[in-house]
Amino acid sequence: MNTAQNHKDHMKIGRYQSWLEDGKLKMYYHEFGNPSGMYCTLSAEETRGLLELLSRNSDGINNALYVNEQESANTYANR
Repeated sequence: MNTAQNHKDHMKIGRYQSWLEDGKLKMYYHEFGNPSGMYCTLSAEETRGLLELLSRNSDGINNALYVNEQESANTYANR
């Protein structure tokens, strides 16, 4: 199986190793000690749809990141 380690440009997203191959988004997850895992491929069209969804919602994503950073900073300051 082709895993993310065989590709130069990959990114860990949550528990998933992800990379692009021929315009397709590929994701792989395997937990150590668990015999099952997950492998997923989005077609180029599906990958573009996901990119468009994320782009349309970038303001909401940025706001959520800001709130999360503020909550983390407040938690750290209150220790």
